[in-house]
Amino acid sequence: MKRLIVAALSVLVLSACSVPHERDNLTLGKDAARSSEVNKVFERYRTVRNAAIKLLDPKPLSTVESEAVFDIDSGSFEVSQRLAKKQKQDTSAIDVTDVLMPHFSKYPLWFLATVRDRALGINRIQIFERTSAVDPWLLVASPETVEGTELPELRSNGSDVVTVKPDNGSGMSMSAQDAATAYAKALGDASSPEADAVVNDSFIRQMRSAAAANAGLAGVTFSQAWSAEDVRFVLRTADGGALAFVTLLRDDTYKVQKGLTVTWPEGTPQQAFLSTGISGSGTLKYKHQVLLHIPGGDGKPRAIGQYGCVVAAVQQ
Repeated sequence: MKRLIVAALSVLVLSACSVPHERDNLTLGKDAARSSEVNKVFERYRTVRNAAIKLLDPKPLSTVESEAVFDIDSGSFEVSQRLAKKQKQDTSAIDVTDVLMPHFSKYPLWFLATVRDRALGINRIQIFERTSAVDPWLLVASPETVEGTELPELRSNGSDVVTVKPDNGSGMSMSAQDAATAYAKALGDASSPEADAVVNDSFIRQMRSAAAANAGLAGVTFSQAWSAEDVRFVLRTADGGALAFVTLLRDDTYKVQKGLTVTWPEGTPQQAFLSTGISGSGTLKYKHQVLLHIPGGDGKPRAIGQYGCVVAAVQQ
């Protein structure tokens, strides 16, 4: 008879991407959406998302979301489907507290919206992008910060916030792309040089704690691999630094001794993807969107927000 090992994982909160309620007097750069159009973007997102929740099917979300946000939310929907759990439709009072827009002369266009969810006590720092005049606005980033977290002041040129090229490290300890790569390496190896180059923030500590718990499972060889996708959205901060939206890929791999099975507590996302556990070897794949602040000068990058979950599982 096989023995069962219950994995002691830190389970990430899988809150759905909520949609901001419309608010008047939103100011955007002249090359982006007008205030009335922004309100329509939010209204359309809410309608489509609630329809997807009613159907418990992420497919409609592909018309209002893209990239990592769609992958993360699809993973959340799959968890709900497998656990036969319904998600709540978006009816809570959520405020759009800020909308900011860089100046663009050509497509793609994008804008940043800060959305406060008072019920959950969080802010969502969202990026909506439009790739051409005939394409819809899609939500492509939505990291969450704890309510009360102060975003760094952004540099502006008139009414427009200023962007930074991902490979431009001018005025900072490293570029946004290098910071994303260093952050991923720091998560993967606490003894690496990169671990000293970034702040040992709460997200890193949480991930290392979960990895340590998994590594301590008897009869299991656990490994964790991190990597960073290409950075696309970066804004200059007033101190000469940058605020970068970073997508991280995480693979948790378990190699289990013969005769043993690794299982997860009932109702967890991991158990939803691997209901029979892992015998032999298997990998849980995650995506995390991290809001990375790279201070001006010699300051170290640190995460001030994140949003992520399990997106896939592979068994060998």
